[in-house]
Amino acid sequence: MSVSGLDNNLDWRFGKGRAVYKRDSEAIAQNVLTRLRSFKGDWYLDTKAGIDWMQLLSNLGTERRIIRAIESTVLLTEGVISIQKLGIIRRNSNRGVTIELQYTDVFSQQDLQTLELTA
Repeated sequence: MSVSGLDNNLDWRFGKGRAVYKRDSEAIAQNVLTRLRSFKGDWYLDTKAGIDWMQLLSNLGTERRIIRAIESTVLLTEGVISIQKLGIIRRNSNRGVTIELQYTDVFSQQDLQTLELTA
């Protein structure tokens, strides 16, 4: 597996040919985070892709639904085999959420990710 790498601003990196591509576990990790950051309806080719973050983060009592949406998204990401740890660390007043995720990929690599999102 190979994907074009992203910079710190989450933009594609260009200008160095294949040197900017991520491969194997690194590519899977980037795909997981990209899919988790995707808002439902943002991709015109598949308006059902992504997570309905606006709805989930704007309402109280949605923690279980958030966890299910994350589980589904991660497990449907190509190359992910299983999730070992998934939790919401903090849900703050600005409708944000910090997610801690640990999963195993097809290369037997365990990856620990922390992702902060705001609606």
